[in-house]
Amino acid sequence: MLGLAAKMPQANAFESYAFIAIFALRIIFMGRALFIALYLFSFIGNVAGQVPVLETSLALKYIVHAPAKPTRGPVVILLHGYGSDEKDLYGLRSAFLPNAIIISAQAPYALAGGGYQWYEMENINGQRDGKKEELERSVGLVNKFITQVVEKYNANPKDVYLMGFSQGAIMSFAVGLAAPDKVKGIGVLSGMLYPSVRETIKSSPALKKLKIFIAHGTTDERIPFKYAVSANSYLAAMGLKPEFHQYEGMGHSISNSEMADLIKWLK
Repeated sequence: MLGLAAKMPQANAFESYAFIAIFALRIIFMGRALFIALYLFSFIGNVAGQVPVLETSLALKYIVHAPAKPTRGPVVILLHGYGSDEKDLYGLRSAFLPNAIIISAQAPYALAGGGYQWYEMENINGQRDGKKEELERSVGLVNKFITQVVEKYNANPKDVYLMGFSQGAIMSFAVGLAAPDKVKGIGVLSGMLYPSVRETIKSSPALKKLKIFIAHGTTDERIPFKYAVSANSYLAAMGLKPEFHQYEGMGHSISNSEMADLIKWLK
């Protein structure tokens, strides 16, 4: 499985400051050495760029990985799943095109046990869906966020991709299908198309041009594979052309082969 709590790449600054933590460990007899060492390692990680800065100036909090030189390459906005956070899918950043700006957003609703969600899940008339008020608010926030990201990073508004895993994948459907003029394509990894989202889809020239990537494991126990098949069939019946991928024996996760297919589609 890739991307879930993935390790961040090492940086040269880490080596430059490591001696500080080693010194702290040498004073272990003082009792507080472990605390000091952990604090210093945390400080070092921030200095070295291992822990990206959480940006808070836009509609959603996020972390960003941008090319060293200014670029008009694609913008890839990542939406994490239920109970996770912005650092989760950020671990996939090195798999994308080198000229891409990678934005990993944090969902707006904090969970009591840690992590975040885009909305509270509900069963409506015996079918899975999201709490209406929260789902609609999150869709609005993502739409606003896309506009702000394009402006802040001087990006090409016609080269923005929205990609998500699990609940983030459902959000990608909800945003992209209702406002296809906001994004060039959506990547849906282990998601589903809610009944309430289907109601928001309106046929338009922009919708016909929307690139759609649907990927799902056949043994997914959280969002069963049948939901991906249903979404693909529904969109195909509307005249859209999703690129559909199934991965035999894969559960609720992201695989190497899935990422390879996603990057090929993105190019």
